Amino acid sequence: MLRSGLRLSLAQRGTSSGWRVSDLRGRTRLTVDAAGGRHQVLLPIEWAHDQADVIRETVLAIHSAHIDGIPLDRAIAAALASDEPAAEPTAEQAAGPIDWPELVERFKARKLSSGAIKPRTWEAVYRRRMAELLAILASKKPPTNPRELLEAVTARWSDQPGSRGRQMQVQQAAALLRWGVDNGALPVEWAPPLDLDPFVGRKREGKTITTPIEVSHILELVEAIPDARWRFSFQLLAAYGLRPEELQHLQLRGGRLWCNYRKNTSRGETKPRPLRLLPCDDWAEAWNLLEQFKAQPLPPMRPGFGAEDMGLYMRRRRRWQELRQQYEAEGEKLVLYSARHGYAHRAHLICELPPKVAAAAMGHSVETHLAAYSKWCGDDVVDDAFERAATRLGR
Repeated sequence: MLRSGLRLSLAQRGTSSGWRVSDLRGRTRLTVDAAGGRHQVLLPIEWAHDQADVIRETVLAIHSAHIDGIPLDRAIAAALASDEPAAEPTAEQAAGPIDWPELVERFKARKLSSGAIKPRTWEAVYRRRMAELLAILASKKPPTNPRELLEAVTARWSDQPGSRGRQMQVQQAAALLRWGVDNGALPVEWAPPLDLDPFVGRKREGKTITTPIEVSHILELVEAIPDARWRFSFQLLAAYGLRPEELQHLQLRGGRLWCNYRKNTSRGETKPRPLRLLPCDDWAEAWNLLEQFKAQPLPPMRPGFGAEDMGLYMRRRRRWQELRQQYEAEGEKLVLYSARHGYAHRAHLICELPPKVAAAAMGHSVETHLAAYSKWCGDDVVDDAFERAATRLGR
C-alpha cells in the first residue's frame, strides 16, 4: 500500500514515469530509469507509513533539481543535505571519523568466522584489494561517499573496462560498504549503489576466438584423465561435438544415442537429435561409446552447470593446463567448447560435409553454424577445398 500510494502521489506531483520508490531492508530505495540506463540509490529514510511525506518530498526535490540539469548524484546529495538540518547525528557521526582499518578487520573476522571464505582465500583474493582500498581512504583527499570511493578504486583500471580484476575490486569494495551499513558500522549514506555495472565497465575488445582441439591432444587428454566417469564425459564431448551441458541430456533410443537437450535461442528452440560419429573419426569408433554408455555412469553435475562443473575438473588436470598454455602461446585459446569446435572443423575439412548437414548433426541452425565456424575458414582452407573439388571432377 505504501509503495502504490507513493507512486500515485509522485505521478500526480509531476515526476517522470521512470521514477519510483520501494523497500530495501527497511529503507527507501529510489530507482530512476533514464536514457543512460537504470540508476538505484538507497536513501537514508526509513520505509514506513509515518515517513511517507518525507519520502515524497525528498524524491520530488531530487526530481526537480535533476530536471533543471543537475546530475542525479548531486541532486540527491543536495536534497538530503537540506532535508532536516536539525536532525540528530548518527552514532557513527557522533563517534567521529570512520576507522576504516578497524572496519576491514571486522569484515575479515566476520567472513572467516561465518565460513563464507577460508583464510587462504582472504590472503589470495581479498587482502591486496582491501589494502588498496585503505590506501585510497588514507590519501590527502579521501572519498566522501560510496560513488567517489568506487570511482577511485577503479582509477588504475581505467584502460581495462570490464576486466575481471576491475570487477573484483568493485565488488569487494561494495561488499565491505554493504556489510558495514547492514551491521551499523557505517552510516546509511555509505550504502553502495545497487547497480555496479557503471563502475565495472564493459570490455572494448571482442571475444577471444576459441580454438578447435587437435585429435592428438584429444587422445592425450583421454589417457591423462584418471577418473573413468570424467574420462567418459570428455570422450563423449570430443566424439559427438556436444555442448558440456548436453551430457546431462543423453538417452539410448532405438539402439542409438540421442541428445534431448533443448536450447532456446533468438532463432528458436533446438530439437532432440541422434548423435553421429564423423566418418573420419576411427579413434572414436574404437571407444565403443554406446556400450560404455550402458555400463559407465557419468559424474554428478549440477543441472544447468555442466560446463562449470566439468570445467573445474579439467582445470585441475596437469595435461589440460599444459595444453592451454601451449595454445595461448600460439595466440589461441583452449576451452571445453574446443571439443565441439574440433568436431565442426573435422566435419568440414576432412569429411567435407555441407554446413547444413554439419549444423543438423550439432543441433543448431545453419546461421549459427556459419557465424560460429566461418572464422576458421582462412585462405589455406579455401585453397585446399578447391583442390579437392578439382580432384573429384578430374580436372
